[in-house]
Parts: sequence; C-alpha cells; structure tokens
Amino acid sequence: MAEKWFQFSEESAGNKRLLLSYWAYKIFGSSVLRVIAFFVSLSVFLTASKRRRASEKLYKLLKKPPFITALIQFLNYGNALVDKFVSVVGDFDANKIIIDDIEIYNGAFFITSHIGNIEILRSLINEYKDIHINIFLQANACKIFNEFLKRIETKVNADIFPVEEISPETSILISERLKAGEIVFMAGDRVSAQSSNTVYEADFLEKKINLPLGTLKFALLMDVPIYFIVCVKDGEKYRVLTRKFENYNQSKKITLENLKKEYAEFFEEVTMKYPYQFYHFYDIFDNQ
Repeated sequence: MAEKWFQFSEESAGNKRLLLSYWAYKIFGSSVLRVIAFFVSLSVFLTASKRRRASEKLYKLLKKPPFITALIQFLNYGNALVDKFVSVVGDFDANKIIIDDIEIYNGAFFITSHIGNIEILRSLINEYKDIHINIFLQANACKIFNEFLKRIETKVNADIFPVEEISPETSILISERLKAGEIVFMAGDRVSAQSSNTVYEADFLEKKINLPLGTLKFALLMDVPIYFIVCVKDGEKYRVLTRKFENYNQSKKITLENLKKEYAEFFEEVTMKYPYQFYHFYDIFDNQ
C-alpha cells in the first residue's frame, strides 16, 4: 500500500529555515532564493523516489514523458515556493495577479486545490484591506505559519485555523464571519490523517480517487456562495480561475452529490490544463 501525503516525513521548511530564508531574502533578494530552490528541488527529485514515481504515474496517464514532466513539476514547485514566501512577507506585486472583480466574492466559501499557488492571493490583502480572510490549514502548517509571522512581526488581515480541529464553535464563528462579508478558503483535494475514513470516491483521469467529504459538507453548512478556485502561473503573472457552484436541489443529499461531481470535474479540468503545476507529491490514485 502506498503512503498517503500526511504519512511522509515533513520536508517543508520549519521556523528556523523560514527565518534563514527570510534574512537571505532581505539581504540578497529573491534571486538567491530561486537559485537555492532550484538545487533543493533538483535534489529532492533525484532522491525522493516515492514522490517522483507518484508524479510519473500521473504523467503517464496524461500521456506525457513521465521523467521529464515530473522534473519540470518539481522545479516549478521550487519556484512557486519562492513566490509564496515573497507573498507571505508582503512583497509580492499584486499587479501580477489577474483576477475578476474581487468585490463579488465577499461572503464566499472557496474550495481550493493543490494546483498552482493559491497562497499568492495573500498579497491581495494589502490591496483590499477591508476584506478579511479565514484559512484552514493542516495543524502543523498552521502552527509554523503563525509562529513565523510572529517572529518577523508581520500582520496579515487573516486568521488561520487548523482543519483537524473544526468544532461546533468554529462552525458558528465561521458562519458569522461569512455573513459579515469575510472569505473562507479550505482545500478539497487532500484527505487528512484525521478524516481518512470520511471520503468520497471521484472519477479522475479515468481512475478512481478519494477526496475529503468534510470540506464539501462544511461549505454547504455555511449556506453561502461556493466557488472552486485555483491560482496558476501564466507567463510572468498568476491567473485566478474560479467556478461558482449553482446546482442546488431541494434535497440536501442530491445537492451534496452535485457538489462532489462538479468539484471533481473542476479538479480534473485544471489538472489537465496545468499539469506542470499539479503539486501533489504522493500517489493520489492509491485508494486503499
């Protein structure tokens, strides 16, 4: 049985590495970080065989040269991490983001995917200070991110919540914030360790995969507009792609089934359109 993404040893940057990157960025600029990211990504590609094989499996299904395409994917991810880092410290140019009228999204629930670089949207906070966002992350990432922001004394107009700790109190709080015009982001394409038994089966590239059911149920519970969203690199800029879910039914069960189907279709569509930005590094097709 293949390992799930949450069973892999943590290879993302901890607080010390983030702080080191922060000072390197402040002293030398982003170019140095991109050089470092290139060699780190290349090293991981060559040594992390399970991750590489998972990517190659995907690209075989997409009928692309698996080894070369996976290499491009890894290198793209390294560069995306630098962009993400620059956006976190507040220096990413919001003019490099192509997005429709953001005002229509007030009070919306966004179901995100690990395709492209959704974190880039943090840079819009400085442009739209009246919009408050609520982000659900894995608990470990939530802790690292909050501690890093505290260390560098950077404040963002956002609250970060651990996705594993959603309680009735959290639901009430988020519902009130959405009604007040705030925005919520939650990923719909990764099953967490705590919710590995709460999944639904979806069609993806003519295979079956498991996706988390909790995200969809939580979104419907909020009773607000629901959007699927990704933010993908498009040349020198990032382009935000959204699709509104509108296929509601008097039956909650049927509405949930419609939401499952439409999110899976959106996930497949953006994967096929932007395969080099598919940043899942585990075997998404292993449902056991």
